[in-house]
Amino acid sequence: MGVLHLRRYWSKRMLEIEGRLDPSSVHGEYGLDFTLMQGLGLGIVEPAEYLFHQRPSYAEFEQWIVQKLGGAPDAALVERLNAMVRRYLEHPRRIYPINGEDIQDPVLSAEDLAFWRENGYVVLRNAVSAEDCREAESAIWDFLGMDPLNSESWYNGTHLFWVPLFLHPALNKNRAAPRIRKAFEQLWGTGDLWASVDRSSLNRPERGGINISGPSRIHWDVGLALPIPFGVQGLLYLSDTSAEQGAFRCVPGFHRRIDQWLEELPPEQNPREQDLESLDPVPVTGSAGDFILWHHALPHASGRNLAHYPRLVQYIKLFPHDHGIHSVWK
Repeated sequence: MGVLHLRRYWSKRMLEIEGRLDPSSVHGEYGLDFTLMQGLGLGIVEPAEYLFHQRPSYAEFEQWIVQKLGGAPDAALVERLNAMVRRYLEHPRRIYPINGEDIQDPVLSAEDLAFWRENGYVVLRNAVSAEDCREAESAIWDFLGMDPLNSESWYNGTHLFWVPLFLHPALNKNRAAPRIRKAFEQLWGTGDLWASVDRSSLNRPERGGINISGPSRIHWDVGLALPIPFGVQGLLYLSDTSAEQGAFRCVPGFHRRIDQWLEELPPEQNPREQDLESLDPVPVTGSAGDFILWHHALPHASGRNLAHYPRLVQYIKLFPHDHGIHSVWK
């Protein structure tokens, strides 16, 4: 397909599967691998799962990509991907956020940005239309084989929380929503961003007093080795979501004090095993079409769904190719 670094990515995964990969030889390439797969438009876990289970030749891997995408990537995308690979390998990484004064037509107001700096999260209201939310919601219900009007169908014994539906026109449209892109551009300070191809989730109401709300334990999705690089995560409410409906929760302002909190922990204590509920996370409610952006240093989670209707969200993240990613997980 003419995509730079793709053969190396495949080769590394094959060596890794066979236990023959020298980590020191690929130090610092995780971000490049991630951006390449997301830039192609592949689901966030799909390439690794396919390579692990099928052990394909390189030609078969390319054929699989074409099949997943419904055709070979067009010349403009290949050119942009190859330019990204060259920049990643040839130039030092920038420190984010960078000065974004040249971002045109902002969607986050000065008050929104002040709230972001203070609290580490912000809600972009009406990020996508109600119609686009309904289309995405319908795609999820259809994929799961459930009826939104029949609560018995929600508990068929197979669904847990995540919805492994990656490529769908309705989901792709939301990933490309202009207001969502502009909000990420403002926070990163650049318009040169790539979109993740992430999952959605269906957080069902509790049944019989049993918590089935997925990852409701407060956590981080980033390595906690200091310094923690800047990063922004996001989720789109596909339906109106109240506080008791499993709403997104976070600890406002914790991104400004996480360094001190980590440094004060005794070295033998794992920060991920602390009583993070004692940090007083708050629920963030919203209507269908509202988009929550949060600094990835904020502890966060979904809430327990104590309402009568599932919470449906789509996870969307835009990021620059040279954003900081820890090479080790802590």
